[in-house]
Formats: sequence, C-alpha cells, structure tokens
Amino acid sequence: MRPSLLLWLLYWIANFFFSHRLTISWEARSNPLTLQYMFGKYIAYTYMPMPTLDRELKKGSAELLVLSLVEDRQRHGYEICKLIESRSAGALRFNVASLYPMLYRIEKRGWIQGRWVDKPGQRRRRYYRLTAAGRKVLRTQRSVWQTFVAAINQIAGIENA
Repeated sequence: MRPSLLLWLLYWIANFFFSHRLTISWEARSNPLTLQYMFGKYIAYTYMPMPTLDRELKKGSAELLVLSLVEDRQRHGYEICKLIESRSAGALRFNVASLYPMLYRIEKRGWIQGRWVDKPGQRRRRYYRLTAAGRKVLRTQRSVWQTFVAAINQIAGIENA
C-alpha cells in the first residue's frame, strides 16, 4: 500500500472514531496526530498542543472552581467568570457562553441552586448558591484535586506549586 493512501485511510478511520477533526502531517510540533515511517512500518505519535492542553485542564477543574466560588455566598454567572479570571491573575479565562451550560448542568445535578433576582436599574440575573449535595461534591473534588496535584509535583519534581 502506498504511504499517501495509508495516510488517508488512517485519517478517515481517526475521524470516524473521534468527534473532533484531526490533521495528519509529517511535523509533530504543530499537529495533534503525526505519522512517521520507520523500519518499514508507520508509527503514530500523538502530540497535544498547548491550547488543547489548557482547554482540557479547564474542563477538568471548572466544576471545582465554580463550586468553590459559590461556597461562601451566592453569585451570578458573569461574576463567577470574572472572579476566576481575577483570582488566577488572568491565567484562567472562561468564556461566559461556555460557563452557563456548565452552570445549568451542575444545577440539574443538584449541586447548586439558582434563583432569578430583579433589581431596579439592572438586568435580571440568576444567582447560584451551593446546596448540601454540592458541599459533599466540593469536599470530594478538593480532596481528589489535592491528591492529583501532589502526585504531579512528586513526579515532576515541582516544589511548592
């Protein structure tokens, strides 16, 4: 089988099994999936560019961040978004359009409770507060996150991270 035909075959198979579109190239630095021809065989190398890594880290920690921010007092979505950005010194930024579906999802799970508040001269806002079930989830997520960070620090040799 010719190399170019094999590349296209692997490309379509990968697109079938993954929901996101993959690019196949010979240069590993800029593409999620790279193929190299070595010793008469094609070897696949995966590479995760930094923006993807950032997105995956945010996905894994978003619920923990939101639950932590509504633990002490009720907050509305835009305030939560801005607090995440300011408390992380701009390192973490959540798009408001992606934050609201997550808020609705965790509200549906019963971890937070939302209520609409009308204030004179302001737009109607939905404020969220942590429920008893949410406190249990938050406690568990904090514990899991601390264990995960400690393991990463230990393996990577990072101190006081």
